[in-house]
Amino acid sequence: MHINRGLLFWGVALITAGVVALAASQGWIDKSVLSRAWQLWPVVLIAIGLSIVLARTPFAWLGGLAAGVIVGLAGGALIAGVPVDGIGSCSGTPGSSETANGSFTGQQASVTLELTCGNLSMSMVDGATWRADTAVSSGDQPSLGGGANSLEIRSHDNGLPFGHDREAWTVQLGREVAYDLSATLNAADAHLDARGGTFGSINLTTNAGDTDLLLDGAQVADLHIQLNAGSANVVADGDSDVAGSMQSNAGAMNLCAASGAGLQITVNSSVAFSHNLAERGLQQQGNDTWVTPSFASAAHKIVLEVEGNAASFTLNPEDGCS
Repeated sequence: MHINRGLLFWGVALITAGVVALAASQGWIDKSVLSRAWQLWPVVLIAIGLSIVLARTPFAWLGGLAAGVIVGLAGGALIAGVPVDGIGSCSGTPGSSETANGSFTGQQASVTLELTCGNLSMSMVDGATWRADTAVSSGDQPSLGGGANSLEIRSHDNGLPFGHDREAWTVQLGREVAYDLSATLNAADAHLDARGGTFGSINLTTNAGDTDLLLDGAQVADLHIQLNAGSANVVADGDSDVAGSMQSNAGAMNLCAASGAGLQITVNSSVAFSHNLAERGLQQQGNDTWVTPSFASAAHKIVLEVEGNAASFTLNPEDGCS
């Protein structure tokens, strides 16, 4: 049997990267160990040399296998948001913050948040005002634009894929306004307290980070969460009305829902995906949909589609959503 060494290398590298990213996001691997992954780069040279020496033997594939494992190990660390020594970092301590504020004049507003490297804290306050406090460890402040019905905050683009300085944002939004919220987080952690808010849509993309989304008493017509390595925790209570989807590649999705909430969860089959809906007492309808026994009569409902590759969806995890 002939083995294509090029395909073997990339196949092993991708599989290893996915497994490592999932293990790091679940805490199965110490991230400090992964940060030194590229210190093994000489092994790649050894593997290439091994492939050349064994080129005309049945064992030529061994070199590609070894190289794929090392490259996948470092790649998985990057996907999981681990700063790999020799490649780049997300470091520094944010200094003093700059404050901007304003008011929305209409009943609806759009909010766009794009953060690379750092922490985001969002909360709801009374009224129709907004406030943003932003701090960076060095370099330029994020760009901020506000209008009568919009707010946009974006990290400064330094033109490099790695090496961003850490930022810290605190954003407040008034509850008297209905929002379309879009947040893109790259190597960033977020705590989004949307309790009591009204949202036409929430579009949340997290790449290599952890996000908490609190929706107690909130109304969300269209929720979409895309998670690429890391974790996403959604908290809701019996007064929440939420409809939408959660998708994950190499990550963990958790939903903490109060006992009185009416739940309908539709699971789209995918690669290496697990859930605990049966263990939490939900009843299966058809092949893919799970509901709480009181779903039909529930005054408030949470309706979600979930999907993942090398990922998990856990309803009411034993340690809670944090």
